[in-house]
Amino acid sequence: MTNYFKFLLLGSVFFMILSCSEDYQGPLPYPTLTEAAQEAGLTTLVSAVNAIPGLTNTLQSQSEITVFAPTNDAFANALNEFGASDLNDLVAKIGGAANLETVLGFHVVPAMALSKNLFEENIFTTVSGQRLRVTNSSGVVSVIDAAGNTSRVVQADVRIENGVVHVIDRVLIPSIEIPKPSLVEAATDAGLTTLLSAVTAVDGLAESLLSAEAITVFAPTNEAFAAALDVFGASDLNELVLKIGGLENLEKVLGFHVVPAVAFSSDLASTNSFTTLSGQTIIVEKSGSNVSVTDPLGRVAQVVAADIEVANGVVHVLNGVMFPDLMLPNIVEAAQAANLTVLIDAVTAAGLGNALLDANAITVFAPTNDAFAAALEVYNVSDLNQLVAKIGGIENLQTILGFHVVPAVAFSTDLEPSNTFTTVAGQELTVTSGAGGVTVTDALGNTANVVAADVAIENGVVHVIDGVLLPEFSLPNLVEAATNADLTVLLDAVTAANLGGALLDAESITVFAPTNQAFVDLLETLNLGSLEEVVATLGIDAVTKILQFHVVPTTAFSFDLASGSQEVPTLAGEMLTVTKSGSNVSITDKSGNTYNVVAADVAIENGVVHVIDGVLLPTL
Repeated sequence: MTNYFKFLLLGSVFFMILSCSEDYQGPLPYPTLTEAAQEAGLTTLVSAVNAIPGLTNTLQSQSEITVFAPTNDAFANALNEFGASDLNDLVAKIGGAANLETVLGFHVVPAMALSKNLFEENIFTTVSGQRLRVTNSSGVVSVIDAAGNTSRVVQADVRIENGVVHVIDRVLIPSIEIPKPSLVEAATDAGLTTLLSAVTAVDGLAESLLSAEAITVFAPTNEAFAAALDVFGASDLNELVLKIGGLENLEKVLGFHVVPAVAFSSDLASTNSFTTLSGQTIIVEKSGSNVSVTDPLGRVAQVVAADIEVANGVVHVLNGVMFPDLMLPNIVEAAQAANLTVLIDAVTAAGLGNALLDANAITVFAPTNDAFAAALEVYNVSDLNQLVAKIGGIENLQTILGFHVVPAVAFSTDLEPSNTFTTVAGQELTVTSGAGGVTVTDALGNTANVVAADVAIENGVVHVIDGVLLPEFSLPNLVEAATNADLTVLLDAVTAANLGGALLDAESITVFAPTNQAFVDLLETLNLGSLEEVVATLGIDAVTKILQFHVVPTTAFSFDLASGSQEVPTLAGEMLTVTKSGSNVSITDKSGNTYNVVAADVAIENGVVHVIDGVLLPTL
């Protein structure tokens, strides 16, 4: 203001000169508008005027003007009010340079109005063409803009060469069309950062929402998302996406919060049913000024900030995340989608499908088809049925499959570096998680790698692994198998010949085990009444040889046999003729008697048993 006082002093001198010489005719040395604004420190106003090409010259060329000039603090407050970071951002927020010119013109009256000339109530038409209301109350001058906001003149009557400037403490807002924020801008302004991260995570969703013709968004707060993370046991948005079934389901959840129409709270009835972008229905209820939203599972969230207008609709802020029916796949559907066809066949064969589908919570380590192929190779079999035979039947298959299932939900993000889980098979499984991924170690020390983690299913999660896990399971020995099959006469004969130990200790055997009826038929043929009579008549050595003639010193399941007839050695030192025709197997003894295998491939701990319908006779 130093120069201003200089001008006043200089003006006084001129008045004195004029009083001494009535002939002097010269202009008073007042500054231009720009010079006065700069001298008063109104730098933001100067920048704003300069931002409009030609505006400075236009104002300075006016014959008379009155300027209501906002202070820098007034502009700073306007930036804050519009959520702008600087003048350029403010221009964008109010709709561009044209609106800025209107705002600045609203501060200029094309006439000179000193404060002493103001009435209590004054209406001026501004350069913008809009009317401005100015009041004067005991020397206190106020200016009321189109929005009804009142600013105070904090420094009046600063003369400029073509008028006067009154410094005011607020930016005056005329009647202008201020652009509404986009959905992203509104969410940013409301601090809904987690919602923005979620929308951004789904490719194209933000653009789709921004370009939609009309939307109503029920926008969860950050605290609402935090509560949802807690419900799902997730530590961040990425974990939540895993646990709800991936980005496709995240898009469905977010779409469930968007109605493709504009519905301000004043538009709502007491009960409203809206079809959302996810295709599912959301219920919105209004009671007085309170609005609540209910999802298909009956969860209710409250609108905590209503009617935030955006460029293409409205936003209502919610205190909860709403979940539609996500329709996660069941274990069978997930296995089909991952092409785990052998696993599905194994589960079906074991009759475990319903048990897995009905389980409350499961984690499944699911072997790939290649993993099963490797297991078939290890057991030297060509298909699942043969594998079932070699491992001891369906019961052991159930144990193996149950060893791949943990009765709890464990996503990879839930794992510690080392974890021990008790499986459905009742045995423990070791799972290790590290920088290199997740590995699973079975009861035999074999390790498989998780090659596809965190496939969410309706009652848990599936991790695809590259190996078949083996629990501890036992096969019966020969005596146990014969007992289970009720081959009591065979057992008595083996006991009588004292062969039990030798057969149990043999490294590898195939036993053709006669039924009780087969022994009865032999007794009838020999016209003998009991096993004791056979021993007494033929001698123990002959009985021993007969029994040894039923034992081949190698393991041969029915599917190991070639088609047609083949000679195989026996413990009796003589060859036995075995014939395979299709799925039928028959055995011919040294007397030319041929008998059929009536129950094949009973696995035992050191080989296999085939039950036959006759007693084979060697050369006696």
